[in-house]
Amino acid sequence: MPRSFTDRMKPLVKRALRATLGRLPAPASRLAGALAKHGGTPVRDTRLRPWHGLDEGHLADWIALRTQFRRLFLSGAEGLPQPLATEFAARWAAFCGCRYGLLLPHGTDALRIGLAAVLDHDGLDYGGEVIVPNFSFIASATAALDRRFGVAFVDVDPQTLLIDPARVEEAIVPGKTRAIMPVHLFGQPADMAALRDIAVRHGLRIVEDAAQAHGAISALGAVGSLGDAAGFSFQSFKNLACGEGGALVTNDEQVFERAYSLHNAGRDRVGGGRWEHSTLGWNCRPTEYQAAVLLQRFKSFERLQARRLKNFLRLRTLLSEGTSLKPLALSAGTRRHGVHMLAVRYDAQACGGRPIEEFLDLLRAEGVPIYRAFAATVAGQLAIKKLMQTRPDYFRLRATPVADAAAEDTAYIAQQIFLGSERDMEDIAAAVRKVERFSA
Repeated sequence: MPRSFTDRMKPLVKRALRATLGRLPAPASRLAGALAKHGGTPVRDTRLRPWHGLDEGHLADWIALRTQFRRLFLSGAEGLPQPLATEFAARWAAFCGCRYGLLLPHGTDALRIGLAAVLDHDGLDYGGEVIVPNFSFIASATAALDRRFGVAFVDVDPQTLLIDPARVEEAIVPGKTRAIMPVHLFGQPADMAALRDIAVRHGLRIVEDAAQAHGAISALGAVGSLGDAAGFSFQSFKNLACGEGGALVTNDEQVFERAYSLHNAGRDRVGGGRWEHSTLGWNCRPTEYQAAVLLQRFKSFERLQARRLKNFLRLRTLLSEGTSLKPLALSAGTRRHGVHMLAVRYDAQACGGRPIEEFLDLLRAEGVPIYRAFAATVAGQLAIKKLMQTRPDYFRLRATPVADAAAEDTAYIAQQIFLGSERDMEDIAAAVRKVERFSA
């Protein structure tokens, strides 16, 4: 049954009330009074002034998508021959400074197919070892394990929490190590100049885990174009998203052709028939609906990234005035941060030894959307610990004291918050200072 006029107007009225109330002068008690957790007024009442959310779409985007979805639905061409997926993949590859792109259902697919294609490995037996940072999302390791590559976990840089090139070089075992997987964590490019030098000298390949680094740029160029291949994610929480999705990009034609065959049931991209399978492969094809969403959202991607970056840099400056939350350093090689998250290290000693979860809980009561980052290293995840016991030949765990510490004291603020205003950034910093005063 169609919704009544009153029902349709409720969301508009609610947004108007929030906008009006949000502009009213806030009581001074919110900054200097008791903590909200203890009955005081929160720095930001999110009932009246909610943060920018992932679900805040634009009517014009939906109108365009509705038309495209209708066409796809009525045509029945919701998958192959994938003209929209091919179009988006080409546009994304060009954006990353690459010649070839492949849209996939998930970012993890992009990493595992990228490794298999770069190293030309069918995954039916042990394929050698991939060096992975021990502070990342678990897929950085499981993508390699899925193709029967071993994993060597190495430490990260204490200032950026990105893979440490010195630790990478120490971990190389000639004849066993085959690739490096740098993770551009939180949106910042890894030290690709050093890693590429190591790879050249030791005959290794590089597959970039760029799942969190859409639009990031290093001194060497755009993320995605800095290794032999790269994997991106378009999962719901990413800066460019379609619910679930991923992309592989590369400048190597042979890598692209192998990746295409791997994702399309072993069919050749050129000259192969529907029932002809020249290599081992799987069905990792995305739907045209995913591609349609990405093509529409890609139109505003750079504009939104510019807003994210402006607010990200503003909040970093504001937080530098405090004592408890220290933003990660921006490396000298970073030309543009991807702003997937603003990651901070918590100094418990500056807050009377208060545990991180308790400190973050106080901040959230003040209205700040801040959460723990990875609460365990990759090697510390239960699934990996079990595998290291049952399949020890697939793992090497180097000493990773920096990653171990980061798992205890790292928190983040997510990318959508930076689509807000400068006042939003000031509210976050004000809440941090308020909690700090009560925690010293």
